[in-house]
Amino acid sequence: MNMTSEQVHWVFGAGLVLFSLAMLVHAERGIKSRWPEFLVAGALLVAGLALIFDPLLHGMAAPKDYAAETAQHIGLGLLLLAGSGAEFYRMAKRRRGLVWRLPICLILLAASAAFFTHAQHGADVPMLVLVAQHRFIGATLLVMAIGGLLSSDKREGAPGPAPGLLTLLLGLELLLYTEGRSLLGTPHGGHAAMAEPTSPAAEHR
Repeated sequence: MNMTSEQVHWVFGAGLVLFSLAMLVHAERGIKSRWPEFLVAGALLVAGLALIFDPLLHGMAAPKDYAAETAQHIGLGLLLLAGSGAEFYRMAKRRRGLVWRLPICLILLAASAAFFTHAQHGADVPMLVLVAQHRFIGATLLVMAIGGLLSSDKREGAPGPAPGLLTLLLGLELLLYTEGRSLLGTPHGGHAAMAEPTSPAAEHR
């Protein structure tokens, strides 16, 4: 599909924002249908598949030094698929308690660790910017994991707004992700946008 690294992050972010809005509506209004209970499992499924097929999304637009990141993405994608299966089962069977929440919490912890140690490729912004962005995402996933461990299952009604708000934050972090370009494909002012100064002599050649 020849999508750049930034575009893949933005698509992920847009998807998470949509999932989060549905989660927040369910938390606020308590939708009577059961389908909102499977939103988390669905989000994990979509994200896991997207990470596994990440090389196909990039195609020829993949960064040159992308092998380590690809390996991390595929490993994380497999983890998310496992988490999706566990969450689908938990919701379908209405299993409650910490033991049943533990798989998804552990997977979120693993995903957090992956973002804290995420491999980086070259970009038009300083490496510090890339590292900081991934660590913010890792910190959000860590809060989600801890929240899941400390939360209590409600037997009636919709869950509180915290999961939806954290998912919204994660989506916005991905939507704002940058490697020096904008949503319109124009430079943000990164290294690539900084043209080399031209000497007067060179201008008259």
